[in-house]
This record gives sequence, C-alpha cells and structure tokens, in this order.
Amino acid sequence: MAVSLLAGCFVPREAPPRSTAECTRCHGDSTRSGSPEVQAAPPTDTFGNTDRSFPGVGAHALHLSASPTHGPVACRQCHVVPEVTESAGHNDGVTQVVLAGRDGGQAPRWDLSERTCSNSTCHGPVSGSWTRPRSSVEACGSCHANPPTFPHPQYEDCGVCHGEVLQGAAFLAPDKHVDGTVQVVATTCASCHGSDDAGIPPRALDGGTLVSQTGVGAHTAHRSGGSWSRPVACETCHAVPTDASHPNGGLVEVKATTGWSASTLRCTTACHGATSPPWTSIDAGLACSSCHGAPPPSPHPPVTQCTMCHGALQKERHVDGVVQVNVPTACNGCHGNATNAAPPNDLSGAADTSLPGVGAHQAHLVSRGFARVVGCAECHDVPATVDAGAHLDGVTQVRFVGVARANGASPVWNGQTCASSACHDTSVWRSSPGGGSSPAPTWTRVDGAQRTCTSCHGAPPPAPHVQRSDCFSCHFSAAPDGGFVRPDLHVNGWVDFFVP
Repeated sequence: MAVSLLAGCFVPREAPPRSTAECTRCHGDSTRSGSPEVQAAPPTDTFGNTDRSFPGVGAHALHLSASPTHGPVACRQCHVVPEVTESAGHNDGVTQVVLAGRDGGQAPRWDLSERTCSNSTCHGPVSGSWTRPRSSVEACGSCHANPPTFPHPQYEDCGVCHGEVLQGAAFLAPDKHVDGTVQVVATTCASCHGSDDAGIPPRALDGGTLVSQTGVGAHTAHRSGGSWSRPVACETCHAVPTDASHPNGGLVEVKATTGWSASTLRCTTACHGATSPPWTSIDAGLACSSCHGAPPPSPHPPVTQCTMCHGALQKERHVDGVVQVNVPTACNGCHGNATNAAPPNDLSGAADTSLPGVGAHQAHLVSRGFARVVGCAECHDVPATVDAGAHLDGVTQVRFVGVARANGASPVWNGQTCASSACHDTSVWRSSPGGGSSPAPTWTRVDGAQRTCTSCHGAPPPAPHVQRSDCFSCHFSAAPDGGFVRPDLHVNGWVDFFVP
C-alpha cells in the first residue's frame, strides 16, 4: 500500500468529519453508527483487521481515546479528513499522513517500514512502534527525558512550572498534555528555586537543600549577611531576569566580575579578597581573618583596633566595595594615650613594656629626675600629617639625630637595644674597667636596674677622670645627695662641669 506524507500543523480537534456514519462504512466500528461513542477509525481497518499488528489498525485506539496522560487525538491531526467519501484524494488507495512540525526542529516524518513517527511534537525525535502491543499507558520518559535534557532546567518536579497540567507526578489536565502547546505557569523566582518569595536557595533547582550541594551552597549566608556584612543582592552575582523566560537548562550564570570558578567552587572578588572560602563549605561562619588579615599585611598599619580608622562596625557598610576610612589626625589617635602620643598604648592597644611597641617609651618621655625628656623626633621621623611619607606603612621608622649622635657616636637600633648611642654609649663615656655595667640597656627591660649612675658610666668614670665620687663638686647639674638639681642638663650630649 502506497503512503503519502504531508507536512502540516495541528488542526483543531473540534472539527469532526461531516458524516461519521459515512466513515464507518469502510473503517472503524460500524456497529455503533449513530451512537455518541461511535469511532470512525480503526479498529476495524478497511480490510476488516482488528489486530494491532496490522498497520491499518496499530495504535489508533490509543490515540483516539483519552488517557491519564493525554487527551484524545482527533483524526485531522494525522490525516486529511475528507468532507464526504467522494472528496478528491480520498479512497484512492494512498494513505495520507499529516504530522505536525516541531518548533524550530526538523520536518516530521512517518516511516511505514519502521512504523514510527519521527520529529513530531507528540513523541519527539522518535516514537514507539505504531504496531507494537502495549499493555499499559506510556510512562513519563517514553517521549522525553524526565526531566527533559538540556536546555530544559534539570528539575524533576514538573508541577512547579507546568502546574496547569501536573501536580507532582499526577496529571490534573491530561487534555493539555501533548496538545502542541507547552503550558508554563512559573511566574516568580520561587516557582523554580528558593523556599519563599525571594527565590533564593535553598531549595535548588534540583530540589537540594544541603549547603554541601553546589545549587545551595552559601546562598543563605549571602542573603542574610551574617554577623559581619550586609545582605548581598542577587544581581551582585547574577543577571536577574525580568520574567520566567530565562531557564537555560540549569546552567548557572555568574557574572564575570565575580571571578567565579566552577572547578574550585571559589570566587576571587573584592568581597573575599584573593581567595574566598569554598562555596559549599559547611563551616559555622567567617572570622575577620577569613577574607583579610587581622590586621591586613603591610603596607597596612599593624593595628588590631580597627575602630580607630574604620569606626564601629556597620554591617550595611562592610563588604560593600568601598573602604570606609577615617584616619585620626592626632598622634594619640593610634598610639599613646590622653597624656602623650607615645606608648603605652601601642598600635594594638597593649601597654606591657615587654612588648617592643611599648618598651621604654615612657622612660624616655617622662622626667624621672635622672635625665632630660627625650623628644619623639630624636629617634623617629615625625610626620607632618598622619598620611605623610612612609608613615602608616607598617614599618617602625627609627632614625637617630641630635644627642644620640653626640661626640661622634654612631647609634644603631638592632631590634633590642640602641647600641653605640651617646645616650647609652659603650665608648665615649667609658673606655676601661670601672665603666658602666649596662651601656646598651634592653629596650623592653624596664625594671629600674638600668637607672643608676653605673648604668652608663663608672662612678667615678675610669682615669683620666678624677677618682672622686662627689660629682656635684665639678658638675653643677648634680646634687649632694647623688641626685640632680638640673636633670635637663644630664644626658644632653655635652658634659657640664666647672673646675673648683
């Protein structure tokens, strides 16, 4: 039997042949002619066959009857139905098959030898055999994958997007299934992902709710902002669509500016610095040092009291792409205290003299009756402003001038002592046994043992110094009780004396 294939479109099911009784003269069930249940299609075929193995019978009954998964298929959707038996082209020995085309796909085709339909909107690329006996209705996955393959979103709860047709796996309106129109009702972000109107996972597109799953990950942590930062809006990392027409098969679209790596599941952004925590990390949370040092490395000042320059933490202004800085204008805004601008406290707020940032600062800056007060500029470059020069670079700048270099001394700060300075000299004031016991005291040793006459020179110094201990007899800065009447003239770079 010759077969003619005509490409066409779906014809409305409401258009029946003019006379069902005429059709059943040759095929279909003539015994029920005139009955509302009459079926003018096989079985029986034009040769009287009723077995499905005959092409003229095949799956006609399955298509013409409604099922739990689809509505009835009208004759006109696959054949040219004549108005009357004598219509041109009818009853000419040629079976005319008309199949609906696929949107943007190849032309549909009926293959008599294979007894299959290919590229039709009903069955997709290839249908089941037209004459193969089936004991039950085809299940989901027979015509399309469950879920369909990319670019369809990889989400198995069909009812989320096709709620007019399905609820879960149960069909609500089978007549709207396999009707040539895709019924989509997803209208909000939460229709496909998220657990509330915001549409932010969990839940993920595949229904996942675990942080260890990529589709879920740290969405909640970003959405809430946690204890340290502002909530992160969706558009910060994603191109947010204006409608539900964006599904692309589950491909996660992350803006290039975020530096997202799908292989390492990390971002390299200003939010997290050079390397972010893993997206699927189940850690309890992030600390200050999770994204940057606490304090950050040089050239950031080694200050742990962040509020000195950045004020009190405001979540909405933290991790917003703008560094909020309000650098103090006074020296004691970062170190020192209300009394003076030198430690204690040091940059970390500590006051222990065993720490290099504290050490003997106050021993030099506060008069104790033994020596003059030493100004900051004698040991450091004092900037004109807080942000001037090499200040705030995280490096302690030590530069000796004035008294420290008196009498040809060449002082050196070695991290522990001020060696070879005129203040605590090893050669200018003593050159033989009997000299000072601690010419270069340790900076962090402030115990009083270094505040005696013999700490820096002998008492009296060795010859050719006169070997007598009544210092006040020749030095008018000294007092008879062993103290000083003019401490400002002691350790000032020159020797004050008079010959009795």
